[in-house]
Amino acid sequence: MSLPASADLIRNLVELSHPAPGQNNDADLRRVIRELIQAMQAEGQLAESPMELALTRTVELHQAAADQRLRGKRVLVTGGSGCVGTRLRALLTGFAPAALVNLDLVPHEAGEGSWHGADIRDAAALDAAFAAARPEVVFHLASIREPGKAELVVHEAVDTNVFGTANIIEACRRHGVEHAVYSSTGKCYAYLTDHVYTASKKLAEAQWMAAAREGRGPTAFAMTRFTHVLENGIIARDIAEGIEAGMVGLHGPDRHFNIQNLRQATHLLINALALSGTEAPDSFWSAVDLGWPVNTLELALFQIARSGRDVGVRFLGVPKGYDESFFRGQFDWSGDYDYHPLVNALEAPGVFSDGTGTMIGARVLECPPEVLRQELRQLRARLDGQQSDGAVKQALLHAVSQVTAGIFSRVEAGKLLDILWWGAAPEWAGPASSAARYHQVMSMLAELILPRLEQPGATVDTAARGKFEDIAATFSVVPGLEAAAERFSALAKSRRAA
Repeated sequence: MSLPASADLIRNLVELSHPAPGQNNDADLRRVIRELIQAMQAEGQLAESPMELALTRTVELHQAAADQRLRGKRVLVTGGSGCVGTRLRALLTGFAPAALVNLDLVPHEAGEGSWHGADIRDAAALDAAFAAARPEVVFHLASIREPGKAELVVHEAVDTNVFGTANIIEACRRHGVEHAVYSSTGKCYAYLTDHVYTASKKLAEAQWMAAAREGRGPTAFAMTRFTHVLENGIIARDIAEGIEAGMVGLHGPDRHFNIQNLRQATHLLINALALSGTEAPDSFWSAVDLGWPVNTLELALFQIARSGRDVGVRFLGVPKGYDESFFRGQFDWSGDYDYHPLVNALEAPGVFSDGTGTMIGARVLECPPEVLRQELRQLRARLDGQQSDGAVKQALLHAVSQVTAGIFSRVEAGKLLDILWWGAAPEWAGPASSAARYHQVMSMLAELILPRLEQPGATVDTAARGKFEDIAATFSVVPGLEAAAERFSALAKSRRAA
């Protein structure tokens, strides 16, 4: 008797994940998982961990350049009690720093260096910590890093990620820090977001890059972008805990995520310090090799099979904080640049690499400084006013939208048109219900593009007419974009007449 196909069993699993009220179907879920593991093994899958290759990837360390900037220096790491911070402290000791301080609310249970308890949200406590440690090099890792948690503690997430980072910047300047490196997130490639974690990190990144451009004070600011760190992964942790409990909860059957390992993450941080000043100051570094995105269901099934335990899997749906929608215009589809999952279409033309070929870098486009300052002031006022989480979140998202609009305003119309077309053409945007998810970014792009292209004598490439028609077709079925659709149609007609 042949085994059922894995696709059929996954569909069955989806149906079983939504039982009737009061119904307990855990036994059925475990049965289907047993059958699914057998079916996938018969199909040649699950022979090795989906993360096996991720463990072997590396970013080559710029040892000599790093040694020049670390040996005999006083080094401070914020958030150094965490997984990445602990591994970073161990790596730093190999460069024989004069002192190594871990500044964290949580004491480190193991590892190198001394611990100083301080909250980066407390500017006075931070100032005292810097005065005592007198750091010459700072690695800033401290943050609220879990997207789901950030949605539950909005005030804390904004205060920590946005204004805690601002405190670090000012402390570095005030206390004569020579070099400061920030660990940002790959989620910042998104132009817009409706999530607290991504939005707060985007504003932190914008401030760090603004400080790097300004060159005010003694500190050179450098930055990395991380994706999920394998050994520090929330997903892997949740799967392990679910196996122990007998039931693994996943967001869905088709969820994927990019991963890097601790070696890549910590080497990136050290290299960002080592190479500071070799590229434009408002640049970031990421690992070149992030492999193929890992499917969370496949990972869970492998771990369950390896455990030898009888464990079920239930699909819980995607909670807030993890349901980012993918706007196709985030990436450059011209074919002129290599794709990288942490580099967006605006950043792609400025991509560069290090001498080893294991790191990729790019510049972050600038928002008008006055726009960034104004939005931060308004957000700070909301936070200090003890407004509701909802009000603070809306202020946060508004700030990000204004910063993004400021960046877009400095980009030439042809590039913005391509970004809009890559995301809004009917064959890519999908039906009206799907396209409507991108209403905000499409509307923003249209508002910036149309006035420029409607001016007498405006020039665009020969393919523009088809792009106008595609955009108009999608806009015409998205509520609120009908007027813009007519304007794009008019542009197409004028190009046809010409």
